[in-house]
Amino acid sequence: MSRTDSSDERPLAEHAEALLAGLVDHLGPWADRTATIAGLQPPTPEVIDSTLGELTRLLQADIDDQWTGPLELVRQVLPDLPEQHRPAAFADIDPSLHELGLAWGAAKAHVHIRRHRSVPTVVVFAPDLGDRSRFDPYRVTHVRSAGRLRELAITDDPDLVIVDLDRTSDPTPWRIDNAHVIGFGSHVETERLDRAIDVGFDAAMARSVFFRRMAELLEPVRIR
Repeated sequence: MSRTDSSDERPLAEHAEALLAGLVDHLGPWADRTATIAGLQPPTPEVIDSTLGELTRLLQADIDDQWTGPLELVRQVLPDLPEQHRPAAFADIDPSLHELGLAWGAAKAHVHIRRHRSVPTVVVFAPDLGDRSRFDPYRVTHVRSAGRLRELAITDDPDLVIVDLDRTSDPTPWRIDNAHVIGFGSHVETERLDRAIDVGFDAAMARSVFFRRMAELLEPVRIR
């Protein structure tokens, strides 16, 4: 698929623009507030402006040219921030960024799997039978363990991995190279969702949010 497929790029660009606008509004106040809580010197306006410039370049770049994630750039604003204060999700910067971040992450994953394979390979870990049945309209491969995922990764090179975080005690083994990894779980288990982001998941969202966005995310593998 072309890097300029407008049917995919337009929604992604719109989500990136919305996320960037939210970061412009909330990065400075978050940094000042968090620095005060942590007993650090707040960043200068020049640091905030420089970071927003980097965020703009990142989010406007083609997904194959993006050199890091936006949260990594945000964390660099306060490099000496203790771990417990570092943002693990966009909602940690401001609650209004939660949906914006999820929408951008889902759109980015959608473009990636559409672009890099005519029939993308999607692997799902969803042991609950009710949740598992919701994937029936889509061409996906179900696995029952992280070990089986790693076996498949050797032969099938998955494009997208979807993980029910409520059914695993450790998200780390589910993060594999060269694949987008999205987790979902109970909205009250915020530490579990944050942990998934910490180990490298592209997105971790409440179960209800994931299934609301699933049709858009998995459109490339819908069974016709």
